[in-house]
Amino acid sequence: MRRKDLDLLIFRWKKTTRALKIHEQPYGKYITDLLEKRTDAELALFTDPVEAAAFFCLLDLMRRSPPAGESPSCLSAAIAGQTTLPPGESVT
Repeated sequence: MRRKDLDLLIFRWKKTTRALKIHEQPYGKYITDLLEKRTDAELALFTDPVEAAAFFCLLDLMRRSPPAGESPSCLSAAIAGQTTLPPGESVT
């Protein structure tokens, strides 16, 4: 799959994001921004753009998930525009 195949999906998801409730829109923007950063090399093993989008969204979610017993504030901090935290660190 090439990057241009994912662009059509991103475009549709951006339109859908505008239709979301105002408090949900930052989440949709975060997802589309995340997908826009993907390159042809990262997408080479995928044939379905939805599968690629799901994989990279889940990958980001797992990367931002706090270790067991910690506060789940990492994702909301990332959406608010803060930098990515290394695994094992949490926003306090």
